[in-house]
Amino acid sequence: MPELFTGFLLIGMMGFGGIAASAHYVIVERNRWLDQREFVELFGICSILPGGNFLNATVMLGDRHQGVPGAIVGLTALLLAPLLILVGLAMSYAAYDHVPDMQAAIAGSAAAAAGLIIGTSAKLIASLKPGYATAFFGLLTFVAVGVFRVPLVAVVLVIVPASVALALWSARKGT
Repeated sequence: MPELFTGFLLIGMMGFGGIAASAHYVIVERNRWLDQREFVELFGICSILPGGNFLNATVMLGDRHQGVPGAIVGLTALLLAPLLILVGLAMSYAAYDHVPDMQAAIAGSAAAAAGLIIGTSAKLIASLKPGYATAFFGLLTFVAVGVFRVPLVAVVLVIVPASVALALWSARKGT
């Protein structure tokens, strides 16, 4: 149980600009709770569930290792540091939001966060060894959400069943 607490506390503390990179490091590389493929699969499942992706993953991993108490410990640890940091930053921002340097710091943080998300996405995609179908559905999702601003719920409700159906059809055709 202490390993779960320290692992998820570390993920929460390192999760600036997105938690995927720090979660990957702690879960796959540092603690080896999952291998690369299991991590990508868990992230995929958690991405289509309601709620935060890694909140869902924390519950699933905590439960897998220690049952319900592990899920509770994992969530507590994951949220503890960000909560304390957020309260401190909110208080600072409220006091100094009119200062131009504060506005520049926020803009710079957003750019760094975007870079982290892009880098982590590239790392996850590389581990999938995507074929044409994966590239097609990935591009279709990107265009629907990023270009045409289709609500993510609608995209998930269409693309997930379509991609699963294609995968099942391909698996049956290949056997």
